[in-house]
Amino acid sequence: MPPCSGGQEFMEDNTQTPAQQGGTQPTTGTTQPSAPTPVEEREYPAMTMEDILASEAQEPQSVTRGDIVDGTIVFIGQEGIAVDIGAKVEGIIPLNQLGDEPVTLEQAQEMYKAGEQIEAYVVRVDLPNSQIVLSKKRADQDKGWRVLEKMQEQGEAFEVEVLEKVRGGLVAQVEGIRAFLPASQVDTRRVNDLDPYVGKPLMVKLIELNRKRNRVIISHRAILEAQKAKAREETVGQLEAGAQFEGEVVEITDFGVFVNLGGIDGLVHRSELTYGRFNHPRDVVKVGDKVQVQVMDVDGGRERINLSMKALTQDPWEGATERYSIGQKVNGKVTNLTNFGAFVELESGLEGLVHVSEMSWTKRVRHPNEVMKEGDEVEAVILRIDPKDRRISLGIRQTTDDPWSALPDRYPPGTPVKGKITGMTDFGVFMEIEEGIEGLIHISELDTQRVNNPADLFKKGDEIEAVILNIDPVEQRASLSRRRFLGGGSVPAQRDYVSQGGGARSDRYSSGGGQGGPRGAGGRGGRRGDADYAYNAKDAQQGGKISTKLGDVYADLFAQFGLGSDKKADTPETEGTDDTQG
Repeated sequence: MPPCSGGQEFMEDNTQTPAQQGGTQPTTGTTQPSAPTPVEEREYPAMTMEDILASEAQEPQSVTRGDIVDGTIVFIGQEGIAVDIGAKVEGIIPLNQLGDEPVTLEQAQEMYKAGEQIEAYVVRVDLPNSQIVLSKKRADQDKGWRVLEKMQEQGEAFEVEVLEKVRGGLVAQVEGIRAFLPASQVDTRRVNDLDPYVGKPLMVKLIELNRKRNRVIISHRAILEAQKAKAREETVGQLEAGAQFEGEVVEITDFGVFVNLGGIDGLVHRSELTYGRFNHPRDVVKVGDKVQVQVMDVDGGRERINLSMKALTQDPWEGATERYSIGQKVNGKVTNLTNFGAFVELESGLEGLVHVSEMSWTKRVRHPNEVMKEGDEVEAVILRIDPKDRRISLGIRQTTDDPWSALPDRYPPGTPVKGKITGMTDFGVFMEIEEGIEGLIHISELDTQRVNNPADLFKKGDEIEAVILNIDPVEQRASLSRRRFLGGGSVPAQRDYVSQGGGARSDRYSSGGGQGGPRGAGGRGGRRGDADYAYNAKDAQQGGKISTKLGDVYADLFAQFGLGSDKKADTPETEGTDDTQG
Protein backbone atom coordinates (compact mmCIF):
# COMPACT_ATOMS: atom_id res chain seq x y z
CA MET A 1 0.00 0.00 0.00
CA PRO A 2 1.42 3.40 -0.91
CA PRO A 3 2.01 5.92 1.86
CA CYS A 4 -1.07 7.85 2.84
CA SER A 5 -0.57 11.56 2.50
CA GLY A 6 -3.32 12.25 4.98
CA GLY A 7 -1.80 9.79 7.39
CA GLN A 8 1.61 11.33 6.84
CA GLU A 9 0.33 14.78 7.84
CA PHE A 10 -1.42 13.16 10.73
CA MET A 11 1.87 11.69 11.92
CA GLU A 12 3.76 14.92 11.30
CA ASP A 13 1.39 16.89 13.47
CA ASN A 14 2.04 14.37 16.20
CA THR A 15 5.70 15.27 16.17
CA GLN A 16 5.29 19.03 16.69
CA THR A 17 6.37 20.58 19.91
CA PRO A 18 3.21 21.94 21.54
CA ALA A 19 2.97 25.68 22.02
CA GLN A 20 2.07 25.06 25.61
CA GLN A 21 5.59 23.68 26.19
CA GLY A 22 7.25 26.72 24.73
CA GLY A 23 8.43 24.93 21.58
CA THR A 24 8.51 26.52 18.14
CA GLN A 25 6.08 25.10 15.66
CA PRO A 26 7.76 24.06 12.39
CA THR A 27 6.24 24.72 9.01
CA THR A 28 3.45 22.26 8.35
CA GLY A 29 3.44 19.83 5.46
CA THR A 30 7.22 19.09 5.45
CA THR A 31 8.68 15.79 6.78
CA GLN A 32 11.13 16.41 9.61
CA PRO A 33 13.55 13.85 11.10
CA SER A 34 12.36 12.44 14.39
CA ALA A 35 14.07 13.85 17.42
CA PRO A 36 15.13 11.55 20.18
CA THR A 37 13.34 13.73 22.70
CA PRO A 38 10.14 12.37 24.20
CA VAL A 39 6.95 13.50 22.45
CA GLU A 40 3.66 14.24 24.17
CA GLU A 41 0.84 12.02 23.04
CA ARG A 42 -2.10 13.80 21.39
CA GLU A 43 -5.57 12.43 21.32
CA TYR A 44 -7.15 12.38 17.87
CA PRO A 45 -10.52 11.08 16.83
CA ALA A 46 -10.38 7.41 16.06
CA MET A 47 -10.09 6.79 12.30
CA THR A 48 -11.04 3.59 10.56
CA MET A 49 -9.37 2.15 7.49
CA GLU A 50 -12.35 3.32 5.48
CA ASP A 51 -11.77 6.92 6.63
CA ILE A 52 -8.12 6.75 5.64
CA LEU A 53 -8.95 5.30 2.22
CA ALA A 54 -11.67 7.95 1.72
CA SER A 55 -9.29 10.76 2.59
CA GLU A 56 -6.70 9.43 0.18
CA ALA A 57 -9.27 9.24 -2.55
CA GLN A 58 -10.07 13.02 -2.17
CA GLU A 59 -8.24 15.44 -4.39
CA PRO A 60 -6.42 18.30 -2.53
CA GLN A 61 -8.36 21.55 -2.75
CA SER A 62 -6.89 24.14 -5.07
CA VAL A 63 -6.59 27.62 -3.51
CA THR A 64 -5.50 30.89 -5.04
CA ARG A 65 -4.80 34.35 -3.73
CA GLY A 66 -7.98 36.31 -2.96
CA ASP A 67 -10.15 33.28 -2.21
CA ILE A 68 -12.38 33.21 0.83
CA VAL A 69 -12.11 29.74 2.34
CA ASP A 70 -13.62 27.91 5.28
CA GLY A 71 -11.38 25.76 7.41
CA THR A 72 -10.96 23.96 10.71
CA ILE A 73 -8.59 25.16 13.38
CA VAL A 74 -5.89 22.55 14.00
CA PHE A 75 -3.85 24.22 16.69
CA ILE A 76 -2.71 27.66 17.94
CA GLY A 77 1.00 28.44 18.14
CA GLN A 78 3.43 31.32 18.35
CA GLU A 79 3.29 31.92 14.60
CA GLY A 80 -0.49 31.96 14.51
CA ILE A 81 -3.42 29.64 14.00
CA ALA A 82 -2.99 26.56 11.80
CA VAL A 83 -6.10 25.95 9.71
CA ASP A 84 -6.96 22.93 7.61
CA ILE A 85 -8.54 24.31 4.46
CA GLY A 86 -8.42 21.01 2.49
CA ALA A 87 -5.26 21.89 0.60
CA LYS A 88 -1.98 19.97 0.43
CA VAL A 89 -0.69 21.97 3.35
CA GLU A 90 -2.33 23.78 6.23
CA GLY A 91 -2.74 27.52 6.14
CA ILE A 92 -1.47 29.87 8.85
CA ILE A 93 -3.33 32.93 10.14
CA PRO A 94 -0.69 35.18 11.78
CA LEU A 95 -1.78 36.68 15.09
CA ASN A 96 -1.72 40.19 13.62
CA GLN A 97 -4.25 39.10 10.99
CA LEU A 98 -6.95 38.05 13.41
CA GLY A 99 -8.45 41.54 13.83
CA ASP A 100 -7.87 45.27 13.66
CA GLU A 101 -6.18 45.29 17.05
CA PRO A 102 -3.03 43.24 17.85
CA VAL A 103 -3.69 39.91 19.59
CA THR A 104 -1.33 38.01 21.91
CA LEU A 105 -0.96 34.23 21.99
CA GLU A 106 -2.88 33.99 25.23
CA GLN A 107 -5.72 36.08 23.83
CA ALA A 108 -5.85 33.98 20.68
CA GLN A 109 -6.04 30.79 22.74
CA GLU A 110 -8.96 32.24 24.68
CA MET A 111 -10.77 33.39 21.55
CA TYR A 112 -10.35 30.25 19.40
CA LYS A 113 -10.21 26.53 20.08
CA ALA A 114 -8.98 23.58 18.03
CA GLY A 115 -11.74 22.01 15.98
CA GLU A 116 -13.70 25.27 15.49
CA GLN A 117 -14.64 26.46 12.04
CA ILE A 118 -13.14 29.71 10.79
CA GLU A 119 -13.39 31.78 7.62
CA ALA A 120 -10.20 33.25 6.16
CA TYR A 121 -8.90 35.17 3.17
CA VAL A 122 -6.04 33.66 1.13
CA VAL A 123 -3.23 36.21 1.20
CA ARG A 124 -0.42 34.17 -0.36
CA VAL A 125 0.00 30.61 -1.76
CA ASP A 126 3.53 29.16 -1.97
CA LEU A 127 3.12 25.40 -2.34
CA PRO A 128 6.77 24.69 -3.34
CA ASN A 129 7.72 26.03 0.07
CA SER A 130 4.68 24.42 1.67
CA GLN A 131 3.25 27.80 2.80
CA ILE A 132 -0.24 29.27 2.68
CA VAL A 133 -0.81 32.59 4.49
CA LEU A 134 -4.35 33.41 5.51
CA SER A 135 -6.05 36.45 7.09
CA LYS A 136 -9.23 36.50 9.11
CA LYS A 137 -9.20 40.30 9.17
CA ARG A 138 -9.20 40.46 5.39
CA ALA A 139 -12.00 37.90 5.26
CA ASP A 140 -14.10 40.02 7.62
CA GLN A 141 -13.40 43.07 5.49
CA ASP A 142 -14.34 41.26 2.33
CA LYS A 143 -17.55 40.18 3.94
CA GLY A 144 -18.14 43.77 5.08
CA TRP A 145 -17.57 45.10 1.56
CA ARG A 146 -20.15 42.68 0.21
CA VAL A 147 -22.62 43.87 2.85
CA LEU A 148 -21.90 47.51 2.03
CA GLU A 149 -22.36 46.91 -1.68
CA LYS A 150 -25.75 45.40 -0.95
CA MET A 151 -26.68 48.36 1.25
CA GLN A 152 -25.68 50.77 -1.47
CA GLU A 153 -27.78 48.95 -4.05
CA GLN A 154 -30.83 49.02 -1.81
CA GLY A 155 -30.19 52.54 -0.45
CA GLU A 156 -30.59 51.31 3.11
CA ALA A 157 -29.98 53.45 6.18
CA PHE A 158 -28.02 51.85 8.99
CA GLU A 159 -26.66 52.79 12.38
CA VAL A 160 -22.98 53.29 13.15
CA GLU A 161 -21.08 54.32 16.24
CA VAL A 162 -18.76 57.28 15.81
CA LEU A 163 -15.25 56.27 16.86
CA GLU A 164 -13.31 59.52 16.73
CA LYS A 165 -13.07 63.03 15.38
CA VAL A 166 -10.50 63.70 12.67
CA ARG A 167 -9.66 66.67 10.54
CA GLY A 168 -12.69 67.54 8.47
CA GLY A 169 -15.16 65.12 9.98
CA LEU A 170 -15.79 61.92 11.94
CA VAL A 171 -14.75 58.28 11.62
CA ALA A 172 -17.04 55.30 12.16
CA GLN A 173 -16.73 51.56 11.54
CA VAL A 174 -19.16 49.68 9.31
CA GLU A 175 -18.90 45.88 9.11
CA GLY A 176 -15.26 46.08 10.16
CA ILE A 177 -14.43 48.78 7.61
CA ARG A 178 -13.55 52.37 8.54
CA ALA A 179 -15.95 54.89 7.07
CA PHE A 180 -15.57 58.68 6.90
CA LEU A 181 -18.37 61.09 7.77
CA PRO A 182 -17.50 64.61 6.48
CA ALA A 183 -18.45 67.56 8.69
CA SER A 184 -20.67 68.87 5.90
CA GLN A 185 -22.67 65.62 6.02
CA VAL A 186 -23.30 65.62 9.77
CA ASP A 187 -26.33 67.93 9.71
CA THR A 188 -28.36 70.08 7.38
CA ARG A 189 -26.81 73.13 9.06
CA ARG A 190 -23.15 73.81 9.55
CA VAL A 191 -21.78 72.08 12.66
CA ASN A 192 -18.75 73.74 14.23
CA ASP A 193 -18.34 71.44 17.23
CA LEU A 194 -18.13 67.72 16.38
CA ASP A 195 -17.11 66.51 19.84
CA PRO A 196 -20.68 65.78 21.03
CA TYR A 197 -21.03 63.16 18.26
CA VAL A 198 -18.03 61.05 19.32
CA GLY A 199 -19.03 57.79 20.96
CA LYS A 200 -22.68 58.21 19.98
CA PRO A 201 -24.74 56.08 17.56
CA LEU A 202 -25.80 57.77 14.35
CA MET A 203 -28.08 56.76 11.48
CA VAL A 204 -26.30 57.15 8.14
CA LYS A 205 -26.48 56.25 4.45
CA LEU A 206 -23.74 55.37 2.00
CA ILE A 207 -23.01 58.13 -0.50
CA GLU A 208 -19.73 56.78 -1.88
CA LEU A 209 -18.21 53.26 -2.00
CA ASN A 210 -14.89 52.52 -3.73
CA ARG A 211 -13.34 49.20 -2.81
CA LYS A 212 -10.24 49.67 -4.95
CA ARG A 213 -9.36 52.90 -3.15
CA ASN A 214 -10.67 51.58 0.15
CA ARG A 215 -12.97 54.60 0.33
CA VAL A 216 -16.25 54.62 2.23
CA ILE A 217 -18.15 57.92 2.67
CA ILE A 218 -21.30 58.04 4.78
CA SER A 219 -23.83 60.80 5.43
CA HIS A 220 -26.22 61.62 8.23
CA ARG A 221 -27.40 64.72 6.40
CA ALA A 222 -28.91 62.59 3.61
CA ILE A 223 -31.24 60.97 6.13
CA LEU A 224 -32.20 64.31 7.68
CA GLU A 225 -32.94 65.82 4.29
CA ALA A 226 -35.12 62.85 3.36
CA GLN A 227 -37.01 63.19 6.63
CA LYS A 228 -37.26 66.94 6.15
CA ALA A 229 -38.66 66.57 2.64
CA LYS A 230 -41.34 64.21 3.87
CA ALA A 231 -42.24 66.40 6.83
CA ARG A 232 -42.20 69.47 4.60
CA GLU A 233 -44.92 68.04 2.38
CA GLU A 234 -47.10 67.43 5.40
CA THR A 235 -46.43 70.87 6.92
CA VAL A 236 -46.90 72.95 3.77
CA GLY A 237 -50.43 71.64 3.43
CA GLN A 238 -51.30 73.08 6.85
CA LEU A 239 -49.64 76.49 6.47
CA GLU A 240 -52.13 79.33 6.61
CA ALA A 241 -52.45 82.57 8.56
CA GLY A 242 -53.58 81.86 12.09
CA ALA A 243 -52.44 78.22 12.15
CA GLN A 244 -50.63 77.16 15.31
CA PHE A 245 -47.64 74.86 15.50
CA GLU A 246 -45.19 73.52 18.02
CA GLY A 247 -41.70 74.03 16.67
CA GLU A 248 -38.09 73.79 17.70
CA VAL A 249 -35.73 76.74 17.87
CA VAL A 250 -32.92 75.95 15.44
CA GLU A 251 -31.14 79.30 15.09
CA ILE A 252 -30.97 82.63 16.94
CA THR A 253 -29.92 85.88 15.28
CA ASP A 254 -29.92 89.56 16.24
CA PHE A 255 -33.16 90.16 14.37
CA GLY A 256 -35.13 87.11 15.45
CA VAL A 257 -35.42 83.36 15.91
CA PHE A 258 -35.79 80.60 13.32
CA VAL A 259 -38.20 77.84 14.31
CA ASN A 260 -38.47 74.48 12.57
CA LEU A 261 -42.11 73.59 12.03
CA GLY A 262 -41.40 70.19 10.53
CA GLY A 263 -39.33 70.16 7.38
CA ILE A 264 -39.53 73.92 6.97
CA ASP A 265 -38.32 76.89 9.02
CA GLY A 266 -40.18 80.06 9.91
CA LEU A 267 -38.96 83.34 11.40
CA VAL A 268 -40.17 84.84 14.65
CA HIS A 269 -39.06 88.47 14.43
CA ARG A 270 -37.72 89.89 17.68
CA SER A 271 -40.75 92.17 17.87
CA GLU A 272 -42.99 89.07 17.95
CA LEU A 273 -41.13 87.14 20.64
CA THR A 274 -42.67 88.61 23.77
CA TYR A 275 -44.36 91.70 25.15
CA GLY A 276 -41.55 92.09 27.65
CA ARG A 277 -38.32 94.01 27.12
CA PHE A 278 -35.08 92.16 26.29
CA ASN A 279 -31.67 92.98 24.87
CA HIS A 280 -31.17 89.99 22.58
CA PRO A 281 -33.45 87.14 21.42
CA ARG A 282 -31.19 84.66 23.22
CA ASP A 283 -32.45 86.24 26.46
CA VAL A 284 -35.90 84.84 25.62
CA VAL A 285 -35.19 81.41 24.07
CA LYS A 286 -32.27 79.12 23.36
CA VAL A 287 -31.50 76.66 20.58
CA GLY A 288 -33.39 73.40 21.04
CA ASP A 289 -36.33 74.94 22.92
CA LYS A 290 -39.82 73.75 22.00
CA VAL A 291 -42.07 76.77 21.44
CA GLN A 292 -45.64 77.43 20.45
CA VAL A 293 -46.00 79.74 17.44
CA GLN A 294 -48.75 81.16 15.27
CA VAL A 295 -48.45 81.74 11.53
CA MET A 296 -48.81 85.43 10.65
CA ASP A 297 -48.35 85.21 6.89
CA VAL A 298 -46.83 82.93 4.27
CA ASP A 299 -44.92 83.98 1.16
CA GLY A 300 -44.96 80.82 -0.94
CA GLY A 301 -42.96 82.32 -3.78
CA ARG A 302 -40.05 83.34 -1.56
CA GLU A 303 -40.61 80.46 0.85
CA ARG A 304 -40.84 82.77 3.82
CA ILE A 305 -43.01 82.13 6.84
CA ASN A 306 -43.50 84.84 9.46
CA LEU A 307 -44.38 83.55 12.90
CA SER A 308 -45.33 85.03 16.26
CA MET A 309 -44.90 83.77 19.80
CA LYS A 310 -46.43 86.69 21.65
CA ALA A 311 -49.67 86.36 19.65
CA LEU A 312 -50.40 83.26 21.75
CA THR A 313 -49.90 85.12 25.04
CA GLN A 314 -52.16 87.69 26.68
CA ASP A 315 -51.50 91.34 25.93
CA PRO A 316 -50.59 92.93 29.30
CA TRP A 317 -52.38 96.13 28.24
CA GLU A 318 -55.68 94.30 28.22
CA GLY A 319 -57.35 95.33 31.48
CA ALA A 320 -54.41 97.54 32.48
CA THR A 321 -56.73 100.43 33.40
CA GLU A 322 -58.59 98.07 35.69
CA ARG A 323 -55.44 96.93 37.45
CA TYR A 324 -53.80 100.33 37.68
CA SER A 325 -55.13 103.80 38.47
CA ILE A 326 -53.75 107.32 38.66
CA GLY A 327 -52.18 108.02 42.03
CA GLN A 328 -51.55 104.34 42.76
CA LYS A 329 -48.18 103.38 44.21
CA VAL A 330 -46.46 100.60 42.30
CA ASN A 331 -43.17 98.73 42.44
CA GLY A 332 -41.14 97.90 39.38
CA LYS A 333 -37.72 97.11 37.96
CA VAL A 334 -35.64 99.63 36.03
CA THR A 335 -35.11 98.10 32.58
CA ASN A 336 -33.62 100.94 30.56
CA LEU A 337 -32.12 104.39 31.06
CA THR A 338 -32.32 107.16 28.49
CA ASN A 339 -31.33 110.83 28.49
CA PHE A 340 -34.89 111.87 29.25
CA GLY A 341 -35.87 109.28 31.82
CA ALA A 342 -36.01 105.69 33.01
CA PHE A 343 -38.30 102.84 31.97
CA VAL A 344 -39.72 100.81 34.83
CA GLU A 345 -41.31 97.39 34.22
CA LEU A 346 -44.46 96.95 36.29
CA GLU A 347 -45.14 93.49 34.89
CA SER A 348 -43.92 91.54 31.89
CA GLY A 349 -44.61 93.66 28.82
CA LEU A 350 -46.00 96.62 30.78
CA GLU A 351 -43.62 99.51 31.37
CA GLY A 352 -43.89 103.07 32.53
CA LEU A 353 -41.61 106.06 32.04
CA VAL A 354 -40.23 108.12 34.90
CA HIS A 355 -39.23 111.45 33.35
CA VAL A 356 -36.12 113.11 34.79
CA SER A 357 -38.30 115.96 36.00
CA GLU A 358 -40.26 113.50 38.17
CA MET A 359 -37.29 112.01 39.97
CA SER A 360 -36.58 114.61 42.66
CA TRP A 361 -38.36 117.53 44.33
CA THR A 362 -35.22 119.55 44.89
CA LYS A 363 -32.41 118.18 42.72
CA ARG A 364 -32.16 119.00 39.04
CA VAL A 365 -31.54 115.55 37.56
CA ARG A 366 -29.62 115.77 34.29
CA HIS A 367 -29.51 112.02 33.66
CA PRO A 368 -31.38 109.14 35.35
CA ASN A 369 -28.10 107.40 36.26
CA GLU A 370 -27.65 110.07 38.93
CA VAL A 371 -30.59 108.55 40.78
CA MET A 372 -30.82 104.88 39.71
CA LYS A 373 -29.31 102.16 37.56
CA GLU A 374 -30.65 99.31 35.44
CA GLY A 375 -31.93 96.42 37.53
CA ASP A 376 -32.90 98.56 40.53
CA GLU A 377 -36.24 97.94 42.20
CA VAL A 378 -38.03 101.27 42.66
CA GLU A 379 -41.32 102.55 44.02
CA ALA A 380 -43.28 105.03 41.94
CA VAL A 381 -46.67 106.68 41.62
CA ILE A 382 -48.78 106.45 38.48
CA LEU A 383 -49.30 109.93 37.04
CA ARG A 384 -51.00 109.11 33.76
CA ILE A 385 -52.27 106.05 31.84
CA ASP A 386 -52.87 106.17 28.09
CA PRO A 387 -54.11 102.77 26.85
CA LYS A 388 -54.48 104.05 23.29
CA ASP A 389 -50.81 105.01 22.98
CA ARG A 390 -49.81 102.25 25.43
CA ARG A 391 -48.01 104.65 27.73
CA ILE A 392 -47.78 105.03 31.48
CA SER A 393 -46.20 108.05 33.14
CA LEU A 394 -44.65 107.48 36.56
CA GLY A 395 -43.17 109.69 39.24
CA ILE A 396 -40.68 108.76 41.92
CA ARG A 397 -40.63 112.03 43.83
CA GLN A 398 -44.35 111.71 44.50
CA THR A 399 -43.60 108.84 46.88
CA THR A 400 -42.20 111.42 49.35
CA ASP A 401 -43.60 114.69 50.70
CA ASP A 402 -43.00 117.82 48.64
CA PRO A 403 -40.60 120.00 50.63
CA TRP A 404 -41.88 123.05 48.76
CA SER A 405 -45.37 122.68 50.22
CA ALA A 406 -44.21 123.64 53.72
CA LEU A 407 -41.86 126.45 52.67
CA PRO A 408 -44.45 129.30 52.61
CA ASP A 409 -45.27 128.63 56.26
CA ARG A 410 -41.63 128.33 57.29
CA TYR A 411 -40.44 131.29 55.20
CA PRO A 412 -43.13 133.99 55.04
CA PRO A 413 -42.27 137.19 53.11
CA GLY A 414 -39.65 139.23 54.92
CA THR A 415 -37.92 136.23 56.53
CA PRO A 416 -34.15 136.78 56.50
CA VAL A 417 -32.09 133.91 55.14
CA LYS A 418 -28.41 133.21 54.66
CA GLY A 419 -26.88 130.95 52.04
CA LYS A 420 -24.32 130.41 49.30
CA ILE A 421 -24.57 131.53 45.71
CA THR A 422 -25.10 128.41 43.63
CA GLY A 423 -25.30 129.98 40.17
CA MET A 424 -25.04 133.26 38.33
CA THR A 425 -26.74 134.66 35.25
CA ASP A 426 -26.98 138.05 33.56
CA PHE A 427 -30.35 138.66 35.23
CA GLY A 428 -29.40 137.73 38.77
CA VAL A 429 -27.98 135.12 41.09
CA PHE A 430 -29.33 131.90 42.56
CA MET A 431 -29.02 131.48 46.29
CA GLU A 432 -29.46 128.31 48.35
CA ILE A 433 -32.15 128.75 50.96
CA GLU A 434 -31.68 125.25 52.37
CA GLU A 435 -30.36 122.00 50.94
CA GLY A 436 -31.93 121.44 47.55
CA ILE A 437 -34.03 124.65 47.70
CA GLU A 438 -32.87 127.65 45.72
CA GLY A 439 -34.23 131.11 45.13
CA LEU A 440 -33.51 133.87 42.67
CA ILE A 441 -32.26 137.32 43.61
CA HIS A 442 -33.09 139.41 40.57
CA ILE A 443 -30.47 141.88 39.41
CA SER A 444 -32.77 144.71 40.50
CA GLU A 445 -32.80 143.26 44.02
CA LEU A 446 -29.08 142.69 44.44
CA ASP A 447 -28.04 146.01 45.91
CA THR A 448 -29.33 149.45 46.90
CA GLN A 449 -27.31 150.81 44.05
CA ARG A 450 -27.86 149.97 40.43
CA VAL A 451 -26.09 146.76 39.35
CA ASN A 452 -25.20 146.27 35.71
CA ASN A 453 -23.44 142.92 36.02
CA PRO A 454 -23.86 140.54 39.01
CA ALA A 455 -20.36 139.20 38.42
CA ASP A 456 -18.97 142.61 39.45
CA LEU A 457 -20.18 142.02 43.01
CA PHE A 458 -20.33 138.26 43.54
CA LYS A 459 -18.95 134.93 42.45
CA LYS A 460 -20.26 131.41 42.79
CA GLY A 461 -19.81 130.08 46.32
CA ASP A 462 -20.06 133.44 48.07
CA GLU A 463 -22.27 133.48 51.13
CA ILE A 464 -24.85 136.29 51.19
CA GLU A 465 -27.91 137.33 53.16
CA ALA A 466 -31.31 138.28 51.82
CA VAL A 467 -34.99 138.33 52.71
CA ILE A 468 -37.80 136.23 51.29
CA LEU A 469 -40.04 138.11 48.88
CA ASN A 470 -42.25 135.28 47.69
CA ILE A 471 -42.42 131.46 47.57
CA ASP A 472 -44.70 129.71 45.07
CA PRO A 473 -44.88 125.99 46.06
CA VAL A 474 -46.86 125.10 42.94
CA GLU A 475 -44.31 126.46 40.50
CA GLN A 476 -41.49 125.71 42.94
CA ARG A 477 -40.09 129.23 42.72
CA ALA A 478 -38.65 131.47 45.37
CA SER A 479 -37.87 135.19 45.00
CA LEU A 480 -35.42 136.91 47.34
CA SER A 481 -34.06 140.42 47.79
CA ARG A 482 -30.69 141.50 49.10
CA ARG A 483 -31.62 145.15 48.54
CA ARG A 484 -34.53 144.88 51.00
CA PHE A 485 -32.25 143.13 53.49
CA LEU A 486 -29.89 146.09 53.26
CA GLY A 487 -32.80 148.48 53.94
CA GLY A 488 -33.55 149.42 50.39
CA GLY A 489 -37.33 149.13 50.74
CA SER A 490 -40.09 147.18 52.40
CA VAL A 491 -41.29 143.73 51.49
CA PRO A 492 -44.34 144.01 49.17
CA ALA A 493 -47.41 141.81 49.10
CA GLN A 494 -46.74 138.26 48.10
CA ARG A 495 -48.83 138.31 44.93
CA ASP A 496 -46.72 141.02 43.36
CA TYR A 497 -43.78 138.64 43.10
CA VAL A 498 -45.39 135.48 41.88
CA SER A 499 -45.02 136.73 38.36
CA GLN A 500 -41.43 137.78 38.94
CA GLY A 501 -40.27 134.26 38.25
CA GLY A 502 -38.97 133.19 41.62
CA GLY A 503 -35.99 130.95 41.54
CA ALA A 504 -36.64 127.58 40.00
CA ARG A 505 -33.13 126.42 39.16
CA SER A 506 -34.31 125.06 35.84
CA ASP A 507 -35.10 128.64 34.72
CA ARG A 508 -31.48 129.65 34.78
CA TYR A 509 -31.15 128.41 31.25
CA SER A 510 -34.63 129.34 30.12
CA SER A 511 -34.77 133.05 30.84
CA GLY A 512 -33.13 134.13 27.66
CA GLY A 513 -30.11 135.69 29.34
CA GLY A 514 -27.70 134.29 26.85
CA GLN A 515 -27.41 131.02 28.79
CA GLY A 516 -28.72 128.84 26.01
CA GLY A 517 -31.81 126.70 25.60
CA PRO A 518 -35.41 127.68 24.88
CA ARG A 519 -37.63 129.21 27.52
CA GLY A 520 -38.85 126.54 29.87
CA ALA A 521 -36.14 124.03 29.03
CA GLY A 522 -35.94 121.70 31.99
CA GLY A 523 -38.57 123.72 33.83
CA ARG A 524 -41.97 122.71 35.09
CA GLY A 525 -45.53 123.25 33.96
CA GLY A 526 -48.23 124.51 36.21
CA ARG A 527 -49.69 127.96 36.30
CA ARG A 528 -46.85 129.71 34.55
CA GLY A 529 -49.02 130.36 31.53
CA ASP A 530 -47.38 132.47 28.87
CA ALA A 531 -45.57 134.73 31.34
CA ASP A 532 -42.15 135.75 30.11
CA TYR A 533 -39.55 135.90 32.82
CA ALA A 534 -36.77 137.04 30.53
CA TYR A 535 -36.61 140.59 31.83
CA ASN A 536 -33.23 141.23 30.27
CA ALA A 537 -33.63 139.12 27.17
CA LYS A 538 -33.43 141.97 24.71
CA ASP A 539 -30.66 143.90 26.40
CA ALA A 540 -28.60 140.81 27.13
CA GLN A 541 -28.72 139.73 23.54
CA GLN A 542 -27.61 143.19 22.41
CA GLY A 543 -24.73 143.76 24.75
CA GLY A 544 -25.03 141.95 28.02
CA LYS A 545 -25.52 145.03 30.27
CA ILE A 546 -28.84 145.49 32.07
CA SER A 547 -30.48 148.89 31.54
CA THR A 548 -34.09 148.00 32.31
CA LYS A 549 -35.64 150.11 35.03
CA LEU A 550 -37.46 148.43 37.85
CA GLY A 551 -40.69 150.37 37.43
CA ASP A 552 -40.88 149.36 33.77
CA VAL A 553 -40.27 145.77 34.68
CA TYR A 554 -43.10 145.67 37.18
CA ALA A 555 -45.44 147.55 34.88
CA ASP A 556 -44.81 145.03 32.11
CA LEU A 557 -45.34 142.14 34.48
CA PHE A 558 -48.59 143.51 35.82
CA ALA A 559 -49.78 144.09 32.27
CA GLN A 560 -49.09 140.42 31.42
CA PHE A 561 -51.13 139.16 34.36
CA GLY A 562 -53.83 141.84 34.08
CA LEU A 563 -52.92 143.36 37.44
CA GLY A 564 -53.39 147.10 37.96
CA SER A 565 -54.51 147.60 34.40
CA ASP A 566 -56.69 150.52 35.44
CA LYS A 567 -53.81 152.52 36.88
CA LYS A 568 -50.44 153.37 35.62
CA ALA A 569 -47.15 153.09 37.41
CA ASP A 570 -45.75 156.18 38.96
CA THR A 571 -42.57 157.69 37.78
CA PRO A 572 -40.61 154.87 36.17
CA GLU A 573 -37.35 156.32 37.36
CA THR A 574 -38.41 155.97 41.02
CA GLU A 575 -37.27 152.67 42.50
CA GLY A 576 -39.70 152.98 45.38
CA THR A 577 -42.67 152.75 43.03
CA ASP A 578 -42.92 149.03 43.60
CA ASP A 579 -43.37 149.58 47.31
CA THR A 580 -46.72 151.20 46.67
CA GLN A 581 -48.17 148.39 44.60
CA GLY A 582 -50.72 146.48 46.49
